[in-house]
Amino acid sequence: MSDELIADSGTNDKVSNERKNLNRLAGEFLVASRLTQRGYMVSLQWGTTIGYDILAFDKSGNVAFIEVKSSASYKRAWILQSKYATPERDAIDTSRRFICCVDLVTGQREPDVYIFPCTVVAQGMRYFFSGKFPNSPSYHLSLDKRPQGSGRNATCPTVGEHIEAHRYLEHYDGLGLTPVLR
Repeated sequence: MSDELIADSGTNDKVSNERKNLNRLAGEFLVASRLTQRGYMVSLQWGTTIGYDILAFDKSGNVAFIEVKSSASYKRAWILQSKYATPERDAIDTSRRFICCVDLVTGQREPDVYIFPCTVVAQGMRYFFSGKFPNSPSYHLSLDKRPQGSGRNATCPTVGEHIEAHRYLEHYDGLGLTPVLR
């Protein structure tokens, strides 16, 4: 993927809607591609049909509902809707829901994909905000940040350390599906 496709060109930090849309699509297609490369069946969902970007499934009828979040502006940090802080409110069982966070800010190497269970994302958000969420429709999940109010206390774990983000990097087996092809 070329850097000019995913990085903001220009000197200001504002990213155009077109660039955001291209980054979103790049992330969704990347996750779908990596899933199919590993033998999983996928269906991309367009629009707001069910509220998830990708359905992955196996021959036994197991389904993983996947929301893809991409960031090309901030390394290991994503903007998420506030609903991800309270996954228990969704009608679909939490064990079947995942948030794939795609880090497109990787320089000259391939993007990183974290496959987080929705409950782990909620845990990270609650940890960072100490349960005191802002009055905003969106929050962020920043793996390299320490909780609000901790200042620069180096002994306080970052969000990524707290949720053990390294465990979810490229962890497609965590979807609980059996690949159609091995």
